[in-house]
Amino acid sequence: MNRLAKFLRDYSFARFFLPLGLILIIFGIAETRISETRKNYPQTDAVVSRTELYEEAHKEGDGEEEATYRIFVRYTVDGQEYEAEYGILPELEEGTSVRIDYNPDDPRDISQPTGKILPTATIPAGIAALAAAFISIGKTRKKNAALKRQEEGWKNGF
Repeated sequence: MNRLAKFLRDYSFARFFLPLGLILIIFGIAETRISETRKNYPQTDAVVSRTELYEEAHKEGDGEEEATYRIFVRYTVDGQEYEAEYGILPELEEGTSVRIDYNPDDPRDISQPTGKILPTATIPAGIAALAAAFISIGKTRKKNAALKRQEEGWKNGF
């Protein structure tokens, strides 16, 4: 049996949690960098200026998924008015007030206010998933070694 197939068979728990842990850590690091970059960006109030249907409502499994829209907002920075895409979200009514962060060097670069919760939770979750994968690998190796010793004992008549 080739080594990859044996690994996938024997380490089924680890084959899920190892990539999951790596993905969570990478995502957490990326989110931390984005958060750090934008933490000093000024905030302002914006008003939803228009919406465009992005995906219609549909049934998926037992539940119904609501429609999503591209939301555009209008805001003023240093006396100049801008309009930019706020994100893809469930419908927000035109005229709704929202808070935005904007890049002071390019006020057209906006985002929803960032926080520390997501990266703070994602990185430890990734570390926990990696730890679970490595513990699983260690236990599986011990189990395989014990089975191999038992098989050798059977061959030798013990």
